[in-house]
Amino acid sequence: MNSFISHARRRMCTVIVSSVLLFISPTAISKTITLEQAARLTLRQHPDLQRYQSLLTATEADRTLANLTPAYHVGVEAENLLGSGDASGISDAELTVSLSSVFEMGGKLDARVSLVDANLSLLQSERYVASLKLLSELTRHYVKTLAAKERLTLAETSVSLADEALSIVKQRVEKGATNKAEFLRARAALNQAKVDKASAETSLAIAKQSLALFWQGDAEAIDKVSGSLSTLPAKRQYSAVYQQFLESANVERLTQAISVKEAEQKLVESNASADISWRIGVRRSQAVQDTSVVAAVSMPLFAEQRNQGATQAALAKKEAAVIARDSQILEIKALLFKAQQYLNFTIDAVKHINDTVLPDLETATTLALEGYQRGAYSYQDWIASRDALIRARAKVIELSESALVNQSLVEQWTGVSGQASPTQEFRNNHE
Repeated sequence: MNSFISHARRRMCTVIVSSVLLFISPTAISKTITLEQAARLTLRQHPDLQRYQSLLTATEADRTLANLTPAYHVGVEAENLLGSGDASGISDAELTVSLSSVFEMGGKLDARVSLVDANLSLLQSERYVASLKLLSELTRHYVKTLAAKERLTLAETSVSLADEALSIVKQRVEKGATNKAEFLRARAALNQAKVDKASAETSLAIAKQSLALFWQGDAEAIDKVSGSLSTLPAKRQYSAVYQQFLESANVERLTQAISVKEAEQKLVESNASADISWRIGVRRSQAVQDTSVVAAVSMPLFAEQRNQGATQAALAKKEAAVIARDSQILEIKALLFKAQQYLNFTIDAVKHINDTVLPDLETATTLALEGYQRGAYSYQDWIASRDALIRARAKVIELSESALVNQSLVEQWTGVSGQASPTQEFRNNHE
């Protein structure tokens, strides 16, 4: 198990960025932001990750407590004083000064420390997994922002095409080659395109603000978002993706959750060994002016039998943790399969539309425009071709967005992006 965890750690830290982590403040970033800048800012500023430092400090303090041995007690005991008869006063008093403590049996100290260490390892893995999840969410928001930017560009193109169409129709109306109804339809189409453009501008502003919140920033600090939806990953086999998941920090975290339960079980089992209480001291008898040593040893009986219930409970909790791990792995396996299948499909679909559908629609739109200007095609033929071209371009944006979102899900659960990433550097700097 330890070799598996060590292998997982090495696998996740294979690629380490050699440069020092860039210290970039939200107020000092360029107006054009990249995904890498956004990732670094998020890892530094997002409160979900900042809270782990406090939890780690608390766990380190727990380790200090776990290392403590039983305390020593000093006792003073007085007898036969301030009574009645011969015991009146202090002439017959007996005074005992003692030192007492407990011998812990069964390796309780080691078991306590092992439990804290297991919790510490689990917390470190949880922090790294949280960073993967957070950056996956950031990537999805970044992709949505890129998609909003490209939809705005497409909306601007639609306005330009509608404006051009209105000019062409107006010229034909002035020449008497067509009726005014076509002019009104063209003008309505232009106004609708302007509304769509305003809607796209609003969506982009909302997307920028949602993105900036990851590092507690403001959308006003972002002028442009660097990147394009056209750069899609290569298709991959699900079996390779699933194998990377099995070697990732996500499985490491699930395994360490079981390790915590095993450590708890060992601590409970150590309680089956009864501790030995001891006391040693000196007694002074005032009546005879003598001094003597007193000593005592005690231990509870039937400690193992009394601990059986706790032992059974700890074993059951460990078994439940194993079942929970297997169940979560099945859920993630299904999620990974779905994400990778959709990713492969969208990669093929985008390529198909770009290679075959768009060229045909672009040619058809050009021919329809030329035919309309000659009077060979109707206004509706021309507009239908133009709208089909715009819809196809919008479909490319939609499919590309879906592909990159699914890619971010795969990277979240495998912890592998195929390049040096801020999460890998984050783990290296915090282990």
